[in-house]
Amino acid sequence: MAARIKNLSKTFVWILLAMVIAGLGGYGALNLSATVRTVATVGDEVVTTEQFARELQREIRVVEAQTGQRLQSDQIRQAGLDQMVLGRLIAIAAIDNEIAHIGLSVGDETLQKEILKIGAFQGPDGKFDRDTYKFQLEQAGLTEAEFEEDLRKEQARTLVQGAIMGGARMPAVLTDTIAAYVGERRSFTMARLTAESLGTPIPEPTEDDLRAYYEAHKDDFRLPETKKITYALLSPEMVMDVVEVDEAAIRKLYDERRDKYDIPDRRLVERLVFPDEQAARDAKAQLEVGGTTFEALVRDRGLELEDVDMGDVTAADLGNAAEQVFAAEVGDVVGPVQTDLGPALFRVNGTLAAHHTPFEEARAELREELAGEAARRVIEGRAEAINDLLAGGATLEELAKEEGLRLDHIDWTAEAAEGIAAYDAFRQAAEKATPDDYPEALFLDDGGLFALRVDEVLPPRPEPFEQARDKVADAWRLAETERRCAPRPSGSWPIWVRTAIWPRPGWTRKPNPG
Repeated sequence: MAARIKNLSKTFVWILLAMVIAGLGGYGALNLSATVRTVATVGDEVVTTEQFARELQREIRVVEAQTGQRLQSDQIRQAGLDQMVLGRLIAIAAIDNEIAHIGLSVGDETLQKEILKIGAFQGPDGKFDRDTYKFQLEQAGLTEAEFEEDLRKEQARTLVQGAIMGGARMPAVLTDTIAAYVGERRSFTMARLTAESLGTPIPEPTEDDLRAYYEAHKDDFRLPETKKITYALLSPEMVMDVVEVDEAAIRKLYDERRDKYDIPDRRLVERLVFPDEQAARDAKAQLEVGGTTFEALVRDRGLELEDVDMGDVTAADLGNAAEQVFAAEVGDVVGPVQTDLGPALFRVNGTLAAHHTPFEEARAELREELAGEAARRVIEGRAEAINDLLAGGATLEELAKEEGLRLDHIDWTAEAAEGIAAYDAFRQAAEKATPDDYPEALFLDDGGLFALRVDEVLPPRPEPFEQARDKVADAWRLAETERRCAPRPSGSWPIWVRTAIWPRPGWTRKPNPG
């Protein structure tokens, strides 16, 4: 590791860096601003200006030591030292990027052994000296963490390079097995047999049939762990009817959403811009004589239809083109019209009529929204009092009676997703709750409030026959269909299977499995 640049002037460094950055078009240069910190990127790895300057300075010193002369900036450029250093750093970054992707690294023990072997870090007694180690790194302008990370990467890089240079050969058995697995193909013809394929319809099962099937397949009809939960709920809907909403607030909200309730005429439009007026006129002339299509003109410009689609626009959106576009029929192409982007042709793909919703029609919707917001604020204000009652030992039944909450019950399982179980907050609370927990007030996603109590936990168990009867009947019918559609007894007729298995397709005669 070389020391940081000390002798080169700041002016020379910036000139050199500017030259390097200018040549990085193919190397992924970025952050090219007044503060340049990165000169190249390779995947997730970056080559910083600090790394580049450090390596370049080391290369310069090597050349100066060999020639005995001090190099000037033009000599460095003529010798190509900057490009050589940059190429080497990019190659190292490429290997480091691949190493990071495959997750290769050396352990702390290996890293320690490598550091202890470096002579520059040894004291007068020939052993590793901590103070010498710290001093040498300070001279090189590196922290211990930076040096050890560089050394760790260098060791991993050596492993990868050794594997590449060694030319490790995959065993023939492994290559043949992989090639056979990847290259093998099968094709087949399948006939699906259902109850409709049978000549005689399957009769309805008797009660004895169902009970017998249930007893033989009890494990197929099991209930998951179930928590019997009692909960108290205060929802915004329960409060909305009693909150007051100011008529002026409803009117104000209506005015704020005027663009929703007063929708002007709109057109579905595509706009194709040309470099000059003559090109636009020539294109329009070709369209008029049937010499081309709008789609072809778009493709000729190297574009796709989605690139020229403006969506639904109003007259205000179209500016100078509004009059011609709104006067055109669906499918017409108008123009050329001068726009901010240049002369353009417009194609009309559809019309959307104006729509006005009067205040009287929107009032109920707006009031419900404002009432919902007010109800949520009311619930938030009551939450502290409800929690105080629960902390004081009040039961959910007492809470419902005193505070007007709705009391209800649910047999909750991990699959439950209806009613209050559709709320994430309730599902999370129900999953964590145990019979020993005390109820607490929690909020739902819509601003409602609830508290729950686990009364009993039922372990996984067989579902009672009466409760599972419909599922048992469906399973019985499926099993009976499979039995009747099954092949005849073994040996009565063979099965011919046509396969196309690379590299030897053909027909195979197989015995009937029964």
